[in-house]
Amino acid sequence: MCGFVGYINKNLDQVDPLMIKKMMQLQQHRGPDDSGLALFSSNDKLSLTYNQNDLETLNTKNDISKYNGGIGFNRLSVIDITKNGHQPMSNEDKTIYITFNGEIYNAFQLKDEFISSNYNFKSKTDTEIILVLYEKYGLEFTLEKLNGMFAICILDLRNNQIFLARDRFGIKPLYYIINKHFFSFSSEIKSFLAINNFQFKLNKEHLSEYFIFKYLAPPNTLVSGVNLLQPGEYVIFKNNEIKKKIYFDFQNFDKEIDNEDNKLEVLEEKLKLSVKSQLMSDVNLGCQLSGGIDSSLITLFAKKFTKKLETFSILFEDKKLSEESYIKKVINELDLMNFSSEFDYKNFYNDLCDSIWSFDAPLSQINSVGIFNLAKLAKSRVKVLLSGEGADEIHGGYPRFTRFIFFNLLNNILKKKLLPFSIVSKKFKIFEYNKIFSLDSNDIIILLSSVHSFKDISNLVPKVDLVVGLDSRRKMINKINLPNKQKSIIYEMKTYMHDLFIKQDKMTMAHSIENRVPFLDNDLVNYSVSYLTNSNFDYSYFSNVTKNTKKYLKQISTKYFGKKFSYRTKSGFTFPLRKILKDNHFRKPIEEEIIPKINSSKLYNFKKILKIWTNIDSSSSSEIELLFSIITFEIWLKKFKINV
Repeated sequence: MCGFVGYINKNLDQVDPLMIKKMMQLQQHRGPDDSGLALFSSNDKLSLTYNQNDLETLNTKNDISKYNGGIGFNRLSVIDITKNGHQPMSNEDKTIYITFNGEIYNAFQLKDEFISSNYNFKSKTDTEIILVLYEKYGLEFTLEKLNGMFAICILDLRNNQIFLARDRFGIKPLYYIINKHFFSFSSEIKSFLAINNFQFKLNKEHLSEYFIFKYLAPPNTLVSGVNLLQPGEYVIFKNNEIKKKIYFDFQNFDKEIDNEDNKLEVLEEKLKLSVKSQLMSDVNLGCQLSGGIDSSLITLFAKKFTKKLETFSILFEDKKLSEESYIKKVINELDLMNFSSEFDYKNFYNDLCDSIWSFDAPLSQINSVGIFNLAKLAKSRVKVLLSGEGADEIHGGYPRFTRFIFFNLLNNILKKKLLPFSIVSKKFKIFEYNKIFSLDSNDIIILLSSVHSFKDISNLVPKVDLVVGLDSRRKMINKINLPNKQKSIIYEMKTYMHDLFIKQDKMTMAHSIENRVPFLDNDLVNYSVSYLTNSNFDYSYFSNVTKNTKKYLKQISTKYFGKKFSYRTKSGFTFPLRKILKDNHFRKPIEEEIIPKINSSKLYNFKKILKIWTNIDSSSSSEIELLFSIITFEIWLKKFKINV
């Protein structure tokens, strides 16, 4: 686990190692245990490496005129915590360098299968295995075989090219900039702040996508010129140009899986194997435990395969929000140590600001602040956390999966004019902006994934063009050539699930903790998505939604924790937003620092925003959620000194 950066002058001018060092320092939290830097020449097979001690006294007095590029690395030692795992790591003749962020859970199986026993390994890391596989078989073969979470940079001086790649589900982040002057990349956007003559400017083209959905889908970011590699994508930089390729397509899952009778047993076994493989660690590890069935199942199976396991939870004083009773049930039945922290209203503003800095973007999903605090709580005890993230998206855990079936049916009725559109529009606000939509199945999927009311957005942020943000999602969903039900699952994985992973990564890595997601094992995802999208799965929403979502996971959970535990109404990781907005500890800094910025901005209707701010109790939930998105957006602009 780590963070890495890179910078190449396209005009072959001398690279500034101090600038790369500053880039590394801005994300040092991702790897406080070790660091390294390699300078290289794009024209010659030349390289110069610096270890951690060298970097502490680094200066530009040495003759480095031949080097126009460099890659830097910050290491969080998890596997082989000795200096043998130092990066950038090179092959024997120093013509190939690799920086690697993540974990490859099948690395040592690949080593036994594809690498000669005569090869002299210098470490016990998965990084070195990737390096050898690439040197022997090439990039695409290597990427196809890897089962894990990763962002990879490979500098190949033999062919004068650089490869960047992300894992197939986008669990680990990786950003890049390419313009006429340079090519640069980083695990976090904030590292680009150190680049000379690169100014952070707001990408207004993607602003509407943020206000509709609360986040951006890759490759989009809110910083002009900064791109996010897509899940399952790699980039080749050669001859001052980049080429992009999707090596894993979300649509390439197996067809209908037989064995209907034992799907439950197969799923449980695959989940167990995934958890077991992700317990690989030379340092202490624990589990995020929310009390929901997903994190509880991960904790259950982790306990089966490890003797020392600790759990961490965030609690709420409001019993309506708290799942403390379910947390206690899990830790008591499994005889586990649990460390918990109660949500702190007094420090929420500071935590929010710190979380936004860590995330590199506005943080409208308020529960991410909870993950940030959970990681802060766990930092002194573990370096690795397992979470239940990804289960809802892959196993149809949200009501919108079942609502899609209903609204698609309703749309067909409307097309046949069996019901007046005006009546439906009043009853179901999802159709309130019918002029924007064709109301085909693709638009319905997009609408169901939207968060903020289009009416509220038009009222509070009138300068935002809703069509632009919607078209961005349309372009994505139009590329998914699957039947509607399957399409809704794949769209969810490419958008909302991906955003959750980025948040999990950055909130935990802010405290130098590696977050792992056992539900995203390659084999497990393939099996889960295949049966969910191809079998006669019951999606009837209005009969009993709580029993029809995550059907098999709930059955497995019932086996261990009982029916009452498993079939309760889904609450999620919910924060009391209205209460937060009313709390004086939050209101005071917002009124001093943020409200004046909103007032001076040309983006907003300030009078309407002020009315909501001064009347929190009487404002609708949708209004205060949009208000919070505006506040976090303005905090982000301020912290990153973004030019609007």
